[in-house]
Amino acid sequence: MRSIRGKIGLAYGALALLGVVFMAIVYADLRYLEQRIADGVAVSDFRERTLEMRRHEKNYFLYRDPADRFAALELADGVVTDLTLRHALFQSLVPTTELALLARALEAYRRQFDAPGVLEAQKEKAVRAAGHTISNTAEHLGRQERAALVDSVKKSTRAMMAFALAVVVLGLLAGQLIARVVARPLRELEAELQPLAEGRFTRFVAPSQDREFVSLTQALNRMLEELDVRRRQVLHAEKLSSIGVLASGVAHELNNPLGNISSAAQILAEEMLPDDANRTWVAQIDSESERGRRIVRTLLDYARRQDFQPQRVALEEVLDKSLLLLGKRRPAEDCLRLDLQPDLAVWVDEQRMQQVFINLLRNALDAGATRLTISARRATWGASRPVAEASLAGAVAEMHEDRRVTVIQIQEDGPGIPPEVLPHVFDPFYTTRGKGHGEEHGVGLGLFVVAEIVAEHGGCVAAESAPGDGARFTLWLPCRIQEETHA
Repeated sequence: MRSIRGKIGLAYGALALLGVVFMAIVYADLRYLEQRIADGVAVSDFRERTLEMRRHEKNYFLYRDPADRFAALELADGVVTDLTLRHALFQSLVPTTELALLARALEAYRRQFDAPGVLEAQKEKAVRAAGHTISNTAEHLGRQERAALVDSVKKSTRAMMAFALAVVVLGLLAGQLIARVVARPLRELEAELQPLAEGRFTRFVAPSQDREFVSLTQALNRMLEELDVRRRQVLHAEKLSSIGVLASGVAHELNNPLGNISSAAQILAEEMLPDDANRTWVAQIDSESERGRRIVRTLLDYARRQDFQPQRVALEEVLDKSLLLLGKRRPAEDCLRLDLQPDLAVWVDEQRMQQVFINLLRNALDAGATRLTISARRATWGASRPVAEASLAGAVAEMHEDRRVTVIQIQEDGPGIPPEVLPHVFDPFYTTRGKGHGEEHGVGLGLFVVAEIVAEHGGCVAAESAPGDGARFTLWLPCRIQEETHA
């Protein structure tokens, strides 16, 4: 499958190769210019040597100093050597005939200086004529070299400008290619995201067959599926909330009839004779109506929305109310064991803590537990902290080794939690129950709510389990001075 990375890599590879070629050309051109400058220096040296030779020549014929004659002949030998060594360079600047003329002029120049039996006036004329030819040729070589150097610089400049322009054009073309490969599909994908912002979950179609866009589209489609599931779960949670409000209203309406039934039963019991056989039934009516009123009162306390209001309450009382709210799902007496430290009180928001226990107990019963053990005691965090394999959530950062806490454990004998599931049990909307379990099993928020409420109290909660050996949920609630004082 094609990929954007491959295309971008190919484009940048081509640009890099072009850059390398450009650098090689620039390097070669600079070396060529360096050689031309070296040639120019050589021609300048040749010209300077000829001029120096002519100066000594003139001094000799003016002052007849043998030293000037010797210097002129020595410089003439150097000019001959330069002509021999740089014949190829000079040949590239002036015609071969001119170089041949220069060689003959140098030979005549040296020969006329040492010609025997020649009058000084004739010797001077012949030497000056040969020297004039030599200096003219040297000047011509200098002009040609300067012209060649200027022409080389112009050609080099034009070549580099043309190649730089080619690099810029190819870079623009590569940019256009990348824009077409990346920007256009992204714009199409952005247009497809608009319905999502409007609440319409429409599947995405890959705007390109490049691997990255196909993967991104698949990930977005998976996200849409998850969002749709979460949306349905939130709607269900809102439905449950509405049902809770309705149940609260119904419970409030039931409270008065139940009170009237209890009052009527008590009046009837007072009117009956002590040995009346129906007195037992009337007492049972009064007892059950009072029990119904207690359930309704607890339900109203649980359903009532209120701010976070912690206070000192007996832990056993909180557990009794939580078990009462479970109704028919409450475990039988022989299946539930309470092992609480005597007179153990906690500083909590009672309504929120009831929700914690209800969620934990419902979770255990939904998992298939048949026996439950609830224990609680005072301890320090360091002495009771969870094992490394446990899944931990809440205000863990607030715990330290000597922190006094109330440790509450709920042990159940269900099938346990698989190791791959354990790290996610406190994640929102995380559930291992598939379709067909009924709406009463919730939407995966139960344990998440437990962790949030415990964290609100400044504590933390941990889940530990071994497959087939049940699960244990442990709560650590920080002790306050008020609790320690009344303990």
